[in-house]
Amino acid sequence: MKSNQIKQAFESVQADSDLADRVLYAAAGEPLRRKGHAKPLYVAVIGCLAGVLATGGVAYAVVNSSYFASAWGNHGNGGSITWTQGGSSGTKYTYTREFGDGIAPQSLEGSVQKVNLSVEGNGYTLDIHDMAIDQNGCGAVTFTLSNPNGVNYYKPAAETGELVLYGEEEQGIGTPSMNFGEEWADTRCTIDKDTSSDTVINGTMYFASMDRERGFQHAVTWNISWTEGEGEDAKPFEASTPEFSVGAYVDTKELRSDDSPLEISPFSIQTHIDDLGIDAVTKKLTVTYKDGSEQIIEDDDAGAFNLYFSYTRNSGENIWVPTKLIDVDQVVSVTLEGTRCTSTGETETEVPFTIVYS
Repeated sequence: MKSNQIKQAFESVQADSDLADRVLYAAAGEPLRRKGHAKPLYVAVIGCLAGVLATGGVAYAVVNSSYFASAWGNHGNGGSITWTQGGSSGTKYTYTREFGDGIAPQSLEGSVQKVNLSVEGNGYTLDIHDMAIDQNGCGAVTFTLSNPNGVNYYKPAAETGELVLYGEEEQGIGTPSMNFGEEWADTRCTIDKDTSSDTVINGTMYFASMDRERGFQHAVTWNISWTEGEGEDAKPFEASTPEFSVGAYVDTKELRSDDSPLEISPFSIQTHIDDLGIDAVTKKLTVTYKDGSEQIIEDDDAGAFNLYFSYTRNSGENIWVPTKLIDVDQVVSVTLEGTRCTSTGETETEVPFTIVYS
């Protein structure tokens, strides 16, 4: 994405509390159909995924603290971040994303895999460190991106945790990406503000395979891309890490609502609801625990946006990657609320729905 395109995208979003002048709300070339109405940051992931704390008076041990603190911590953003998006009608919408402290339950012991792969190109080095992935094909991988001449990134976005790179400018590369075999994964990259500098970026890539069944059959690679030359002489280049074979997947738990299944893990929630139709819009997603507490992943009315991203796979599966680890063993139910369209002749009507999985 060129710098002028990035800046144009930032013009319609104003970050609160002096965190940044603009925050990214759209990305070019996105191949997937997104669920719901457009929100700021719904393709630019910032913040962190929180660890699960004590439940019912029993405290969990910290598991692989260096990984979970980096990948599921707050990236220097504190407890939460608030931003405002201006709609096309001039109406302002305010959203809040809550972060956590990176504490993980004992059940995730052994889930983190050492990758330790690197790739170089156009003066940059991308080092891939640790990864955890679930049976939904979702997870996170930590990385370091470095260039002794400076990493060319958009600093106002970095103030809110988003890593945006000037891929088509001199000495620039595109934001790192990830593949399962030949197929792209859907990814979002964050920057750790506390440990990064102008030449070294420590970050986390959150990902979801586009087709988990196919994705599980292939090794993983990470990529950087750049352009050399200008105008008609410009040529694209790409470099990839060696292949990494995934050795462990975090289990999912199945919940049901009649014949409709839901698969939930600490990292993601996946549904497959054939009768909702492609125009169904999620308004609220809530996880309820045994002690009566709730984890609000998304609530449009309250402006709660506690997820990295959500989308519908080509196979019809609906995916959410939340910003807080889910304590799957303590989950009682998951409630999905939204609207779907019904048609009578030329008239379309939005009809609310509520689905409770238990």
